[in-house]
Amino acid sequence: MAKNLDVKGIFPGYQYGKRAMIQNAASGTGRAGSIRDPAFQEKLKQANISLKETPGAFLGAYAARILGDVAAEETRGEFWRINHPIAIADKLIAAGLDPEGKLPRYTSSAILTAIMQPAIAATGAYDPTNIAELGRPKGFKQNEPTSEDFKKSRDPATELFGRFIQGRQGRPLKEETAREEIPGLTHQRYANYMQFLYNDPAFLGIAKATPENLQGVPEARVFGYPISIPSATAVAGGFLGAKLGLASVPYGETVVQPNILLNEKDVVSKSGSKPGARGVRGAVGGLAGSFVGVMAGNLINQSLAAKQLDSQLPMS
Repeated sequence: MAKNLDVKGIFPGYQYGKRAMIQNAASGTGRAGSIRDPAFQEKLKQANISLKETPGAFLGAYAARILGDVAAEETRGEFWRINHPIAIADKLIAAGLDPEGKLPRYTSSAILTAIMQPAIAATGAYDPTNIAELGRPKGFKQNEPTSEDFKKSRDPATELFGRFIQGRQGRPLKEETAREEIPGLTHQRYANYMQFLYNDPAFLGIAKATPENLQGVPEARVFGYPISIPSATAVAGGFLGAKLGLASVPYGETVVQPNILLNEKDVVSKSGSKPGARGVRGAVGGLAGSFVGVMAGNLINQSLAAKQLDSQLPMS
């Protein structure tokens, strides 16, 4: 499309937006199915289409874009890809650690894994110390329980898949059984948690929180997945640790020196660190920071539990 086109009116704007969308899709530029496609926005600038100067054409062009987005399920597909707090954290951490995209893909993945695994273990979705029962958290049933004992799984393979791939925690045990595993569990706390888990509405159907879960510490649920204070502080600590680790090893620089000899290639030299060194430092920093974050979160939980206990003691 040529620059400086004069497109006015809703229908001409719609036609222009439709052509721009099709051209972007055919050329593979931009995100052809998304209303936030930068290549589409550039096409509008080329045609002098803006909300201020040509509101009709602007609305028409974006009507075409919205229809294209709906047809391609781009925005909804993005929502489906990040409708889990771990996926959301991964996206945010990756953008914060490497905004320019300089890190190799698998180096970035290794750093994210180092940050996130301690945080995931601290959510309470599984118990990393309960190996015999496939990570079943205290106070909860297996996802695939036997009819005789809800703490035993009838299908270990499905159990492991549900717990570690799908992030399924399981349902709470009966109060009496849960109290055997959580001695400090009271009837009121159990009843409050069951009310929170099954009856309290989530904000926009996404998130809700309670000051006390079965263990007596604060818990949030984001898309149904548990988030604890230690898991949140682990992500923060891991991010800072990875950031410091990456900053401790500067990027190498590529220097091209022209060759004065006829028909000879230029001399290319690289200075600075090897790419792998930054990845190792980032992963080690992320892992260390994440563990420090877990410990800090546990201290916060202990402090909150102590305050809660003090408030429940009778006045002398």
